[in-house]
Formats: sequence, C-alpha cells, structure tokens
Amino acid sequence: MELNRVYVSDLLADWKKFQQTQLLFPFYTSHSQARTAFLAAVKCGKGYWVQCNTHWLLVTKNDQADSWEISNLLISTDFGWQKAFLLLETAARQKFKRSLRLIFEANLILRQWLTAQGYQLKAGVWQKDLVYHTGLVLGGGGARGAYQIGVWKALLEKEITFEVVVGTSVGGLNGALIVQGDYEQALTLWQEIETNKVLDITFKEVEELDFSAQVDQLRTFIRTSLQQRGISSKPLRRLLEERLDPTKLQTGCPFYVVTTKVPAFQEVVVAINQCSKAEIIDWLLASASFFPMMAMTKITDEFYVDGGYRNNLPVDVALQKPITELIVVDVHGPGLDKRYRLSAEVAELKLATPWSLGDLFLFQSDRSAENIELGYLETKRALGELQGYRYFFNRQADFETLTKDFLRYLKTEIPVDLNGLYPELKKFFRRSVPVEMLSLAFLEFFAYWVKVSPARVFEPSEFIETILQQFELPNRLNPNFSVQEQIEDFIENHNVFSDYYRVLQLYQRQGNLKSFYRRWPIPTLLALFFRYIRAEEVTADF
Repeated sequence: MELNRVYVSDLLADWKKFQQTQLLFPFYTSHSQARTAFLAAVKCGKGYWVQCNTHWLLVTKNDQADSWEISNLLISTDFGWQKAFLLLETAARQKFKRSLRLIFEANLILRQWLTAQGYQLKAGVWQKDLVYHTGLVLGGGGARGAYQIGVWKALLEKEITFEVVVGTSVGGLNGALIVQGDYEQALTLWQEIETNKVLDITFKEVEELDFSAQVDQLRTFIRTSLQQRGISSKPLRRLLEERLDPTKLQTGCPFYVVTTKVPAFQEVVVAINQCSKAEIIDWLLASASFFPMMAMTKITDEFYVDGGYRNNLPVDVALQKPITELIVVDVHGPGLDKRYRLSAEVAELKLATPWSLGDLFLFQSDRSAENIELGYLETKRALGELQGYRYFFNRQADFETLTKDFLRYLKTEIPVDLNGLYPELKKFFRRSVPVEMLSLAFLEFFAYWVKVSPARVFEPSEFIETILQQFELPNRLNPNFSVQEQIEDFIENHNVFSDYYRVLQLYQRQGNLKSFYRRWPIPTLLALFFRYIRAEEVTADF
C-alpha cells in the first residue's frame, strides 16, 4: 500500500468506479466538479492514488520540499472517510514527509475535528507536522547484506533516525554499524570485505574470479565446512573488534538481535544495549553463525546458531515497541520469515530487490559495491525521488512522449485496441503498467535481457543507446555474478520458449506482424518497439 502516480489509462480501466468516487473534504462544491478537476490533474502529472483492497483514495498533490500540499481528495463510495484520511497520513509518513497541507474552507464542525487531529490553520491552509517513531528491521542474507548499507546511505540523506533497530545474522552486524552511527566505517568494511576476512578459509589465488574459479571456491568452502563441522568465524570476530565501539552500542538506540539456541532450536532475542562490553560481539556472532557452513558460537556453556533458522526477518520484535513507521530491509536470506500484521497507524517501507544479490557465503568487494549502490537507488526510488520499475531514472525523465511517438508509429503497422491493452500489459508483466508508460516497461524488458546493469541512474536516450550497444555484443554476465546466477542465466538464454526468444523471432521476421498480434499481443508490440528504437532518427531525436 503506497501512494503512486495515476494515469488516464488506469482510470479508464475502471471508469465506472471512478465516476462513483466522492469528495472526502470540501475542496470543490460538488463531487462531479472534483472528479473533473482530478482528471485534469492526472493529465498534468499531479494525480495520485492509493489502492487498498478494493478501495481507492485519489489525491491531487504538489510536492513542496518536505511537505505534501493537497488540493483534492476523492474516495470510493464504500470507503469510510476516517479510514481514508488515516490512509493519506500513513502514505505521507511512508515517504517521510515533514507535514501535510490541506487547502479548503472548513465549517465549524470540520474545523473542530481537524484541530482534534493535530491540524492548525495557517494562512488559509490546514497544516499538520508529522511526528515519527521509526523502527528498522534488517534481515539475514550473508554477503548480500551490503545492500542494507546502501539503504542506510539513502536514509541518512533524508535525516531519518530510528527508535529501535532489530536484525538477524548479517542484519544484526549491519544493525550494530548503524546504531554506532559511523557510515564511513561501515562503507569501508564492505568495500574491503572478502570471504577470507570473514571466515577462516584459504582460497587458491586466481587472477580473475570467473565461473570455474567460483565453482572451485564453493567446493573448497563446502569441503572445509564439512571437515571442520563449520568454518571458524575468528576473522569476523577480529573484524568486528576493529570496527565496533561497544560503548556506542550500549548507549545508542535500543538494538536487538535474534539468534537460535541449540539443541532446543529456540529463538533468543538479545538486547545488545543491556549486554556487557565483553558479550556484545559474542551475541552478534551468535546471530550470524550459519551452521553447518559456519561454526556454532558458544556463550556460557550454551551453543547458538544463526537467528534466521527461527526468525530471519524479525519484524515481530520491532512491533513490540511503540513505533509508527517501519522500514524493513529483506536481502532474501534463507530461513523462516514470520508472518506479521500491521495496524492501520503503522506506515511500512519495505525494501526487497527483484534483482539477485549474489552468493550467501562468497564475499567480494566489487559485488558488495554494486549491491550498496543498488540498495541506495532502490531506497531513493521508494521515497519518490527516482522513477522506474527495475531500473532508475530521474523524476523528470519523459517516457510519455516516447510512448505517444511509438503509438503513432504503431498505427502505420497494425491496428491496436488501446482499451484492451491495459489488461494485456498487466498479465504479461505481472504488475500494473499504464499504457502511458508502455515505453518504460518495454525498454526495461530489453535492458534486462541484454544485461544492462541497474546500479546507476539513466537518462532515457542514454538507456536506449546502452540497450542497442549491448544487443550487438556477446551475451556475457558480469564476472562478479555468482555460480547460481550464471547457471540460471545459461538456462534462461538457452530456453527457446522464453518471452525474449519469442520477441526476437518476431523482430527478425520480415514484413507485417499483424497476423501475430492476436495470438501474442505484447511480444508483437515489443518486437515492433525494438524496430522503432533501432531506427536512426528515433535515437537521434529522443
């Protein structure tokens, strides 16, 4: 649940429902006038919506620094107005806005209600300054944890602070760095990290860590862990002793890690602030001891293993505290993710990348740097500062114009029912794609298949040029990619039934594609779109 920009095609897909929406507050004199005004705002890029189950909350807003200025609110007829208003505030807190500003004239009863909700009338505008009590949850995931440091960088830029931090495994180690408050220390650690600096294992020196070298390292890793009943984490202990300040951890914000006691296989939640200085690193290691690959941690005659076995994403621990916002960073580690339910008053910002973050146990500084950048950019996008589905573009990047130009070109090739295109796009991409942003979804489709790295912000014309260049190159993976990623890539690239191969076959066909459109509508449009962007005048003008 979050506030997203709405497009005309979104409303047309359920026009009857839009026509039944009603004013939440007296921004206009009638419901029909408000709907007309909202439609105009949508065309200007100022219309947004929140979809909550079957309900709609439609919002016209202007972003002003760290506030939202609201000039229209419409809700579904079956949506309670108080719940809808709470949803608006939750959406603002999800983006960490400082205040909400509502522009309308209120009668006496509404004035009293707004005042009771914390709004003040200032120069004809009802304003509420939002108060934050934020919790941070960091999941386990081994070497993938570098992503969480990138998330932290983006949160620091927004000056977001935490009233509680909870982590499991690598999330606990990163949580310690965050509570300590030294970003540069954390960045340096992850930029320099290698597997032999975390675990007591020696790999054969190789000039380039290609596929065969990675397979060899994994074999060594597994063989050593089986022989030793878990590889010693003494190098990690030394690393933590060098980088962590126990005094800062004791005096920082409340900080909890999750570990698992064996043989009872019992979840143990440890309040790091309340531990003695001598115990702090023991408990951090206990949370991250992924047995049998890593040795168990012994603390006062008890043995502990990775907290992910019982609670890899410990949201439930954070929810025991009086928080109003929750930032959850999931790096897809193995283990048990407990189900949880948020109250309507808690705003959740969940960050879980659709991209692979690499192997769990092979720490590589280059891959860590890429994952840090990915975490940073995905957080910026989640906070509304960038756009894109899988890739990243400035908010000013204009994909609507490119889409309009392509649709004009399309009329000369095949007849397309734009009203029927919306559900077909949703079915193909497995998410809602407004027709106006068709060009963005199509470009990202090709970029993914020709392996354009996502870890940067693109200009649209630069993105097109990169796609076309890589389309002509041999299909090679980044050498930092893991063994699993390379195996999956091999299978994917040799699957003649994949979407990409179907699009490629259509693209390479001579002549008109009209006969294929009815059977494969979106692959056919993708093939025509690729023909379009390869035209010399298109790349030159865009």
